[in-house]
Amino acid sequence: MERQEFYRPLPYSVTYKGRKYDLTPAYDNVLTMFKDVEGVPMHRVPEIMGYYLLRKPSTDAGLLQTVSELLFPPAKTTHQKSMDFIQDGPLIYAAFMQAYGMDLQEQRGILHWWKFNALLRGLPSNTRLMEVVQIRTKPMPAPNRYNAQERAELARLKQEFALELTEAEREEQLQSGLRNMAQMLLQMAANKEQK
Repeated sequence: MERQEFYRPLPYSVTYKGRKYDLTPAYDNVLTMFKDVEGVPMHRVPEIMGYYLLRKPSTDAGLLQTVSELLFPPAKTTHQKSMDFIQDGPLIYAAFMQAYGMDLQEQRGILHWWKFNALLRGLPSNTRLMEVVQIRTKPMPAPNRYNAQERAELARLKQEFALELTEAEREEQLQSGLRNMAQMLLQMAANKEQK
């Protein structure tokens, strides 16, 4: 997520075409919306977004785009998914309690989405959540005669803490793998022609 301007008031409304719309940007509301749009046909997503993010549901695409740009600025994406709000929910809850003494259940309907994200990104490495994220993202060391046990343990931990992928994520991985394979085959063919 892009850096937020915390010296300004948090957005609880948006102005679109000269009209002010109240927002419902509490973290639990946003997370519920993300869960509810999973696997839903794209034509239904604006309706669901409008229901969760605006106090008066709307399907106006321009308004929803404005709300989306305000609450969810473009993020630097990585190809490796290291955390999932649903699957890691208990770890997120425990990390907020450990690091901030904050009971997320008591913050339902209160804690702004931007604050939630800032606190999530700032979690210290000694929380179980960040330990699990570190395991998921740690590259497998190149094999040598001294690290077989280390590699086996890391592989075991990666398997233990692996995220379950949605059907869409599995499809994207398959498509990405096929594109990479096609590129490799084209490169091999080009190399053979040059010889």
